[in-house]
Amino acid sequence: MFSRKLVVALIATVVSFGTLYIPQPMLPLLAAEFGVSASDAGLLMTLAMLPLAVAPIVYGYFLQAIPARLMLLVALALLGIDLVCFRLATEFWHLLTLRLLQGLLLPAIFTALMTYCASTVAAAQVRRAMGFYIGATILGGFGGRLVGGIFASAFDWRSAFVVMGLLQLVPLLLLLRVEADSDVNFARLDHHGIARVLRDRDYRLMFVVLASVFFVFSGILNLAPFHLQDIDPGATPLLVSLLYLGYLTGVPISFYSDAIGRRAGSDRNGLLLAIAVHGVGLALLWFVAYEGLILTMFLLAGGFFLLHALLSGLANQLAQEHKGVVNGLYVSIYYFSGALGSWLPGYLYDGIGWHAMIGAFFGLLALGALATLRFGGAPR
Repeated sequence: MFSRKLVVALIATVVSFGTLYIPQPMLPLLAAEFGVSASDAGLLMTLAMLPLAVAPIVYGYFLQAIPARLMLLVALALLGIDLVCFRLATEFWHLLTLRLLQGLLLPAIFTALMTYCASTVAAAQVRRAMGFYIGATILGGFGGRLVGGIFASAFDWRSAFVVMGLLQLVPLLLLLRVEADSDVNFARLDHHGIARVLRDRDYRLMFVVLASVFFVFSGILNLAPFHLQDIDPGATPLLVSLLYLGYLTGVPISFYSDAIGRRAGSDRNGLLLAIAVHGVGLALLWFVAYEGLILTMFLLAGGFFLLHALLSGLANQLAQEHKGVVNGLYVSIYYFSGALGSWLPGYLYDGIGWHAMIGAFFGLLALGALATLRFGGAPR
């Protein structure tokens, strides 16, 4: 059913996405140990995401001629070394520097992995392979948080990073057993192509919807651990990591999003349904305690991943002449809004508190809903 290359690529995807999200359940612990605020601790996520936002513009100029296998071998090895170096960190700026270096390596890894997933199957199976890739990113995101929570609770936070560094050996060793491959095909973005896409009203509206909802979702993911610490000061990183169980709903949602969209009757209705589900989860955050937080995450993640899957499918369906530019812009806006969402809401949380911050998030969700109502959509 699957080629060896695709299986290796999916394993590498789980491991590398785990690296991106491993600090999240440990943010309150790291903030307390190094004496920094929630917003400053959020920079550990922001600095790793920002390079992913500029990757389609910057990385495309030098990645096209590099074989994906070679890129993965080098980048995964460097990523493993970087993670082990967390054992030596004694100042908060050491952590920020190491996370920035991870952020510089991860775009190359993700680019090569997407190429592997798309190029190792027949043309008719590309959509299915990419669906499995998205599922692997979600599993990796939860797995990284769980590794962080387990090892930080059982040992210390440094051990969590070291274990994740050693896990990079798994895809590294597997890659050494597969043959060389074709070059990476990574679309470069230039200002002419970007301008042509942004002249289309539907694309502008889609990007507003994506940015506003992912900003909110990223803010919740980053600040829920701090809110849990307020509810239960004795909560361990493992308990914090269990908050992200709802994140796993993204796996079936990504597989069945098209069917859900069809049942909704139109693209606009499907997107509005996703925003409504996310909004219900957001409203419940005003009232729930720890167990409720876990259940609420299922609504928040389900709504967001439905919206993400519908929008990414729409972007490719609407794109005729500039598919590479559209996808590049989509990735840039996705990670840029996620990077800002993991940082700026920390100032709201520190300044006005959890409940008022949720109210501000509703304003952004309303902006996404308004943009959706004006969206034309594509024929089904």
